[in-house]
Amino acid sequence: MASGKLVRAPAGSICERIRIARNLVGMTRAELGRYVGVKPSAARQWEGRGGTTPRINHLAGIASITGTAFEWLATGRGPATLSNSEQQPVLVAEVFARDSQEERVLLAFRRINSRYREPIVQFIEGLRQ
Repeated sequence: MASGKLVRAPAGSICERIRIARNLVGMTRAELGRYVGVKPSAARQWEGRGGTTPRINHLAGIASITGTAFEWLATGRGPATLSNSEQQPVLVAEVFARDSQEERVLLAFRRINSRYREPIVQFIEGLRQ
């Protein structure tokens, strides 16, 4: 949806960066919320002063649909939009924990000795059959 032009916007707060990103592509808050899988009220809170901050997977979705750079959206650093030569995603949301249980499993897995990891992965993959 993004036009492909390089935009250097002021960093501001995350709520301002989300609003700028949304406005770049002419979306309403409700449309943005539906795209990233939240209720319109959640998307409105992201842009409100003192509102909530989106989860990492929602930020990745916002960056994807608006064509903004994930780093800029999350931190305010770097250019706001990707140049045409940088159209690959900055972040793949599927590799991040989606809830507290996944986060606990990931953190515990990272503490396991590497020689035990493969059997654990095989065990987990066997559970889904």
